[in-house]
Amino acid sequence: QCLIHWIINDRKRSAMRYNSSICHLPKGETTFAMLAEERRFRIREILSLRRTVAAAELCEMLGATAVTIRRDLAALEAQGMLVRSHGGATSRMSSTNFQPAYEMLLRTHSEEKEAIARQAEHLIVDGDTVFLESSTTVFELACLLSQRNRVTVVTNSPSIVCELQQSSGITVLCTGGDLQKDTFYLAGEWARHALSEIRVDKAVIGVSAIDPAYGISTSRQAEAQIKKMILKSAKTRIALADHTKFGTQGFAFVCPVNDIDVLVTDSKTDPKYIEQLRDAKIEVLVADVK
Repeated sequence: QCLIHWIINDRKRSAMRYNSSICHLPKGETTFAMLAEERRFRIREILSLRRTVAAAELCEMLGATAVTIRRDLAALEAQGMLVRSHGGATSRMSSTNFQPAYEMLLRTHSEEKEAIARQAEHLIVDGDTVFLESSTTVFELACLLSQRNRVTVVTNSPSIVCELQQSSGITVLCTGGDLQKDTFYLAGEWARHALSEIRVDKAVIGVSAIDPAYGISTSRQAEAQIKKMILKSAKTRIALADHTKFGTQGFAFVCPVNDIDVLVTDSKTDPKYIEQLRDAKIEVLVADVK
């Protein structure tokens, strides 16, 4: 309960700081600032997948003018994220260690995440004991489960604890652990100890990188250890991954793809990846998005 109050109060403080900051912006610049943050995240994401990119390509992909893209590249260069070159930019980041902040992930590819969550909801039935990993896509699933009955949710996500705290039909258990503040993820010795002593019907994890040949991976070793233990605790293992996570590899290996029973993705995923997963005897569910 103390953890929940801390989280809620921390979010309120963050909102107050944000509202205070935008009060001093000239009229009309609040929306621009948010769009700039989103664009720059997308540029970082693109450069995590490919080391170089042309400014003209960014204009087309992001629907922005050349002047705007030049401004974004200059800002990211000042942050040490890239080096500008004639007509484009080259990444200075390690693609295997790229880990966006949780608040940014919540706003990114939201349509795909919501569609994936709606598809995954059908996999959870009343009476289940299910582990919901700390992940923005899994969080969308948790929101949909809030009206269920006789469901026990175990989680390492403070956000999911807060979301389900008033759901009368759901019993919520939290692993505890060391809070990874940028990703809002509970890991460490306490979380590992809790996971070593439980067995659940189903586990749902988020995926930050998946390559059918290499497997599932993530940017951080602590997170990889928790994912391994979550999967080991479950009778049925479910992974949620939007189309941007395919064909990528992270620093820390989690498992081969055939350690997953069901994978839920969106209709923008390259069909070749879906075929490879189905050839590996994995059930793949595809959520339709526009």
